[in-house]
Amino acid sequence: MICGRHEGEFNRYANFMTTQSMPDLLDLPEPLPLSSLKHWTLDPTYIFLNHGSFGARPKAIASAQNRWRDEINARPIEMLDRKLKGLLEEAKSTIGGFLSMTSENFGFVTNATGAVNAVLRSMRFEPFDEILTTNHVYNAVRNSMRHLIERAGGTYHEVNVSFPIKSPDQVVEALEGGITQSTKLVIVDHITSPTAIVFPVDRIATICKARGIELMIDGAHAPGMLDLDVESIGATYYTGNLHKWVCAPIGAAFLWVSNEKRENIHPTTISHNLDQGLASEFAWQGTRDISPWLSSKEAIEWMADIGWSRVRAHNHALAHWARHLLSEKWNVELTSPEDGSMIGSMATMPVPEALYRAYDDAEQLRDVLYYEHRIEVPVMEWNERWWLRVSCQMYNTPDDYQKLGDVLTRLVEKA
Repeated sequence: MICGRHEGEFNRYANFMTTQSMPDLLDLPEPLPLSSLKHWTLDPTYIFLNHGSFGARPKAIASAQNRWRDEINARPIEMLDRKLKGLLEEAKSTIGGFLSMTSENFGFVTNATGAVNAVLRSMRFEPFDEILTTNHVYNAVRNSMRHLIERAGGTYHEVNVSFPIKSPDQVVEALEGGITQSTKLVIVDHITSPTAIVFPVDRIATICKARGIELMIDGAHAPGMLDLDVESIGATYYTGNLHKWVCAPIGAAFLWVSNEKRENIHPTTISHNLDQGLASEFAWQGTRDISPWLSSKEAIEWMADIGWSRVRAHNHALAHWARHLLSEKWNVELTSPEDGSMIGSMATMPVPEALYRAYDDAEQLRDVLYYEHRIEVPVMEWNERWWLRVSCQMYNTPDDYQKLGDVLTRLVEKA
């Protein structure tokens, strides 16, 4: 059991670093203010290395959401009717400024998958149309694309981007080679979920624009992880979650739409504001809890007090260091360029093949790490191999990854 993680995070960093060799010291970031777990809602009795799935909340943001909920419950008509437009616009002003989006061009959604569905269901597909993506696509988005295009009699196509990957050129070349005269829509990840790779979305956008093809970027992990200027990318549509790396409450995400398509996109729930413009339609999608959206403003400001550039640099440096550590401990290959240029705050590592014999499947290994060793980390089967993805947020310490590395090493020795 992991104890004592409430206090002394700076001391734990210092103690850890004094035991390391100089190459390790060069890559380790300095701990940030408010990084101690006493400032977060996470259970301190286990090691949480899966921020990428649903994020985690600072206690201050959880309290902010509770205050919003209390206000809504106290005066529901005032908050969900009279004041709704102004409240959402205030939140959108902060979010738009943070991500370089014009307020009229984006609306709130619950998650990135919901935004993909809103775009797909707003488009009209014909039997000769094709949707193109890569084999790194998030499975929920894959299912959404297949469902919608197959109902129309069209074609769903995935191009293979090899992994491990050596260069962004491989992504660009695979997608460009997969485009046909039937390609109507390309959907790509900004940061891939299973493989944690940052795709060169600006280069992909240039290719799609030159071919007259609509491009949607699934940026589920990008806000808060990358220094993101949504409108400058050149995509047709962009969606991102705010409950992951921005650390807003679960259920906070956005959909941005370019000027030329803004009037064509509607939420999946059509309600009172149909045909009143994207911002108005997405502001009211039926009765729902708007506290995650409103609290996103506080989440952005909470991190801004620390310094967003500092947070991003810390998390990237820790991910870069952690993957080298685990690669050496487990004697497995790095899955992207050695300099860390294609990762953000996550890294995906191969699981040593010796463990394939010891466990029925990747999920069983994941459960052993959680239930027996108190480590929450995703282990998944993808492309007929097992992979483990570590996330690095400011509350994580180098010791977390050392413990993961040591536990898995012992499991390999027992296999």
